[in-house]
Amino acid sequence: MFELGTPLFLILLLVIPIFILILRSTNVVASKWRKWTTFLLRCGVLLCAILALANLQGSGKDQRLALVFLLDTSDSIAPSELENAIDHINSIILGLESTDQIAVIGFASEPTVLKKLVEVSNYEKLQLDQLQTSAGSNGTNILTGIERSLEVLPENYHRRIVLFSDGIHNIDNQMILDYIPLFSSNDVEIMTMPLHSIIDNVRVDELLLPEKVRKGQYFDIKVVIESDGSLLEVAAALYHNDQFLMDTQIPLKLGKTVFSFQPQQIFEEIIHNYQVKLDISDEILENNQAYGVVQIEDRPNVLYVEGDFEESTYFKTVIEENGLSVNVVTTDQIPMDLVSLQFYDILILSNTPIDVLSEIQLNNLETFIRDLGHGLIVIGGDRAYGPGGYTGTKLEEILPVEMTPKEKKESVGIVFAVDTSGSMANFVGSQKKIELAIEAIRAGIRNMDTEDQAAVIGFDVELRNISPLTTNHKELTEIVGRLKPTGGTNKLAAVIAESKLYLKASTAERKHIILLSDGKSNEDNDDILQQAMDCSDIGIGITAIAIGDAVRDLLENIANTGDGHYVYVDNIHELPKVLMDAVRDTQNYIIQEEFQPVITNTHSQLFAGISTLPILHGYVSTAEKPLAQIHITSHENEPILAGWNYGFGKTVAWTSDVKSAWSKNWIQWSNFGKFWGQVINSTLPTTDLNAEYDLIVSHRNGKGEVMIETTSISDKSFLVQVAGPNQKNQIVEMEQVNSKLFQGEFQMTDVGSYIVTGKKEGHEDIIRESITMSYPVEYADFETNTSLLKLLSKETGGIFKPTNSQITTPSGVPIETVKPFYIGLMIIAVIMFTLEMILRRFSIASGYINDLRTQFRRKSDLIPETLMVLTQKKTDGITITENSVPIRVEIDSEREESINSDRTLATPSHSQANTITRLLAAKKRSVNQ
Repeated sequence: MFELGTPLFLILLLVIPIFILILRSTNVVASKWRKWTTFLLRCGVLLCAILALANLQGSGKDQRLALVFLLDTSDSIAPSELENAIDHINSIILGLESTDQIAVIGFASEPTVLKKLVEVSNYEKLQLDQLQTSAGSNGTNILTGIERSLEVLPENYHRRIVLFSDGIHNIDNQMILDYIPLFSSNDVEIMTMPLHSIIDNVRVDELLLPEKVRKGQYFDIKVVIESDGSLLEVAAALYHNDQFLMDTQIPLKLGKTVFSFQPQQIFEEIIHNYQVKLDISDEILENNQAYGVVQIEDRPNVLYVEGDFEESTYFKTVIEENGLSVNVVTTDQIPMDLVSLQFYDILILSNTPIDVLSEIQLNNLETFIRDLGHGLIVIGGDRAYGPGGYTGTKLEEILPVEMTPKEKKESVGIVFAVDTSGSMANFVGSQKKIELAIEAIRAGIRNMDTEDQAAVIGFDVELRNISPLTTNHKELTEIVGRLKPTGGTNKLAAVIAESKLYLKASTAERKHIILLSDGKSNEDNDDILQQAMDCSDIGIGITAIAIGDAVRDLLENIANTGDGHYVYVDNIHELPKVLMDAVRDTQNYIIQEEFQPVITNTHSQLFAGISTLPILHGYVSTAEKPLAQIHITSHENEPILAGWNYGFGKTVAWTSDVKSAWSKNWIQWSNFGKFWGQVINSTLPTTDLNAEYDLIVSHRNGKGEVMIETTSISDKSFLVQVAGPNQKNQIVEMEQVNSKLFQGEFQMTDVGSYIVTGKKEGHEDIIRESITMSYPVEYADFETNTSLLKLLSKETGGIFKPTNSQITTPSGVPIETVKPFYIGLMIIAVIMFTLEMILRRFSIASGYINDLRTQFRRKSDLIPETLMVLTQKKTDGITITENSVPIRVEIDSEREESINSDRTLATPSHSQANTITRLLAAKKRSVNQ
């Protein structure tokens, strides 16, 4: 049956009668058959083009089948089951028609197309090793697998999905049954083939621990174990902070067994980790263990990190006198993981440079404050704030002050003079000294402010001007890579003189030379020191950094003469840090002078019972942020004490120190302890133990469920944030179910602890709960869910456990198919058009061919006839008479009719022969006479 998609184009058929009129009115010299053949070809071309435009197509009914095999490749499926499933799929394909379409999709937590949709004739067998490309095997999401199959299945086919699975859906809380109407509306049958899960004898379902206990309080530890009934007992071991605590034999029964360990008590105010391990080697080892965390609920806990550890005693005592528990650590003892950090209510960083904090620690610090609602106090010093490298870091973002003061500090110009003698080519570990020096210079340049100028000079037996003074720091960090170790002894005096010329021409207000060398030179020491003195006379400082087997005395004298600093680097890997410190020293962040601090808000609780403040002798210059609360300022109206809320938590900036360098008067002040007690208490998390709501957290199908129940009707929502493992933080959207109940959920895909913090909108009080996932959800359930598989097939018109024949046989009414002909019509039109052109061109060329052929025939026919006559006359001895006349033979180019008449003239008549005979006889007589 044929039909037209756009029949309006048939109006173009009116062009054919016009062709006929043109043919009849045109006087073309051609044979009749050629005329009509050309006409018919042209009409054929036009007809095919019109039918193609009108979208001529054939319609019919077909029983074509499009089949997607959806294979569960998650860890819960036994390997032998996967092998059998692959063999089953390959055997089913043998019963399909060659024109049927098939695809194979593997799925676990995410779907992966293992075999793209192709006709059966083009299909290559599925192999077991191809299943390794399936992603996320530690979870099962049947829903996304079916959705991906729907995307693959084409239209105009009987669409069918064959699901091979154990029916365990443990990713995403969305119910599969809610999506069955969607599957049915897509006319897709889902046939289900149950796969058997791994036989797992026993697993730890949960380790039950109290979240908080009092110091010395006894508490219970319980473990919930689920068994298939094949074992009567199992050996278990309990660990505390990775140390073995006890072991025992736990009797088992079919299903769940709850076992209580001996009661425990703890005294140390730290995070206490407990872990239980089963001593059994079954199919899945991951679920034979579980862990949990217990925290002592006593006094608030403070983690005090002191950059000058030997001077930490006095401030530690002040904290403890305010009823707080304090743990003092050095800068290299800051906890790396969030679980350990969240034990503390407040973190104090005193004179701590940014270099000691890794990116992971900074991210955890942000989560600790913003999401968990803890407090941060940063205390100043010569290695904190700007001098500590906080500029542009996460720490500057968290704090209520900016590192660059409002009143712009004096601009800086620095020349990096770098030793490029041959010794810089030596390796230190896997890197050359020069490579470490280049890294150090780049680190120093990155610590400069945008408006600061920098230049680089290399020196050995000669000077190498790498770059003049520039504010283009990005380009300079690339150019510095041109430094190469080449020469011998150093030109120390020359490089100092050259650097001096650079800086004399600079408009920078503070000028400095950073000299990086081993100090070995063949120049006179007096000349070198004279150059350093000349620099000092015009306000140029010199920092001398000695590396390797250096002439330390000379370099130290250069620094002292040049009003700078001397640093010896024993471990060259510390060079980047040393150079950054040298750059920071050139910047006038630090104000060292006596001044009277000013209270800006006398009504603040921070100053309860305090009316006046002692003298300070220094601080780090900063600028307040727009939303910050400034409590104390300097004589330059710059922040000394500032604070603000950051997410759920609070941060405080104290830009002076708590030691004798700048705060010696404060240490002797009678209210010193009271003042700091009030500052610390204002930063503590405002957890309300008598809150009017409960926060409940549970785990199901790879998601955490949050429920908040209020004791009274509430029209305000809650802000809930989750700090998860691997620094993955989430915001939970809470939905109000009724007047007293709010619910939300978050993803739980990684093993570890999830800390959930909630706060009512418009309130400061927070409440916190945590939940632990000891192993992936895929290892929590191994019983085939046949009820889900049966329901899924029934509701979509499929079959549970179908035979091969049922899978390969299309069901229902035949599918209406439509086959467009426009491609074939256009091909026919092109062929006919080509034939018409050939025929027309051949007609024109045939005239020329006939002319050439006629000329050739005349030459070959006329000349031989004349020669034949003459030869015959001579042979027969015929005497040519006088009446004979010579005949001139001509070959012209006239047409065929003229040539035929010429042939008649070319034959000599009888009278002509007599005339010739007479003439020849007369000639002969005259010769004889």
